[in-house]
Amino acid sequence: MNPATPVRVLDRVVLPADRAQDWLARWRGDYLPGATARGLRAPQVLREHTGTDSVALQIIWELPGIYDFYGMRAAAAADPAVAAFWSDTDAVALTRERHVMAMQEEPV
Repeated sequence: MNPATPVRVLDRVVLPADRAQDWLARWRGDYLPGATARGLRAPQVLREHTGTDSVALQIIWELPGIYDFYGMRAAAAADPAVAAFWSDTDAVALTRERHVMAMQEEPV
């Protein structure tokens, strides 16, 4: 992978429908400021109804390259507030996953 290839991070959190708005408000207030300070940028938040009583929130982030991704990971690991946020999320989420992706480079 070219270190200058932009990286996308997809966080997908499935929550009970009645907890989604509260979680999103907490994400905006407690998680987002630190995430942007760690280099995650341009979050897009998508809402998907996954059932009559559940909602998936999909958050797509950007990082300039793979080195920025690893720097963000190191900063997150050093911040106890990050672990606390995701621990609290796991207490209410039905499922949670993170995918890290980069554009496929075409062979020369």
